[in-house]
Amino acid sequence: MEPKIIDNLDNKEYHHSELYRPYYSSSQIKNYLISPKYARYSWLHPEEKKTEAMEFGSVYHAMLESLVNNTVMPYICFDGPINPSTGSPYGNDTKRYLEAKQLFLAEHPDNQICSKQALETATEMVEQLLTGNDNLSPVINTFIKHGKAEQSHLVEYQGGLFKYRTDLKTRNLIVDWKTCGLEVPKPEEFERQIINFGYHISAAMYQFMEKLVTGKWKKFYWVVQEKEPPYDFTIIDASNWAWDVNVYDGVQVVEPGPGALIFMKLLEQHLICLERNEWPGYSIFTQPDWKGRRIATPEPPAWYRNKMFNFIN
Repeated sequence: MEPKIIDNLDNKEYHHSELYRPYYSSSQIKNYLISPKYARYSWLHPEEKKTEAMEFGSVYHAMLESLVNNTVMPYICFDGPINPSTGSPYGNDTKRYLEAKQLFLAEHPDNQICSKQALETATEMVEQLLTGNDNLSPVINTFIKHGKAEQSHLVEYQGGLFKYRTDLKTRNLIVDWKTCGLEVPKPEEFERQIINFGYHISAAMYQFMEKLVTGKWKKFYWVVQEKEPPYDFTIIDASNWAWDVNVYDGVQVVEPGPGALIFMKLLEQHLICLERNEWPGYSIFTQPDWKGRRIATPEPPAWYRNKMFNFIN
């Protein structure tokens, strides 16, 4: 199967439709860090999670997508009807709210809804990206000028099917928008996020698959922005974490960082599981003994071995 790039694919269809379910995303590949058994189970039993942070992230990404691709912003405001006895909006699970929401969506079939606060915050954040930093905003504007947003990619590799969706990419690079809390854009703070959420593994997969699709290795950048005033941001190069792409004397040289090394291990394990149709659990992390049994024998850590208890009566 030849790689495919799909423009304007609905985000919900990409993530949850049966047509694209056979394709593994970076999130599903990272589930192998728990165990192959869990990775398989979570793939067979997908959950459509919705949190307030995720919904705001969708508004923020949609606004940037419309800016990059020069399309109409799909989100419009809907805060629901006001309860006259309290002066506040009805709860999101109340009959009055759900009826009003259904009627509003019927009147705006081509739109998605969000709160006024979410739309205003996303607008202020994007404005800061474009004009709020004399050093970095020109770089952001260059990304937007030469980029294409939210392209969906389908790839077959050694019998496995994979998918990835780029926030923005140009001829030479890939950009991932990240929203966060106060101070997280500081490089030393964002490092923790990279490790905790496996951002470097996802970046490495995108770079690897993009090479299969386009024949070209591309640099990867995170644009990390606060969700609260003053909405400050940084641009962070993933070279030391994923694949480090450089050109020396006209020759492109690519070196793997920790995320790339981990990704290749996960990819290898996924392909082995597919080939054998076997999905082992936690025992996969235990070296088998001479009988082939995977019985774990953990060692007490040195600090605990040396710990002595002195009772003073």
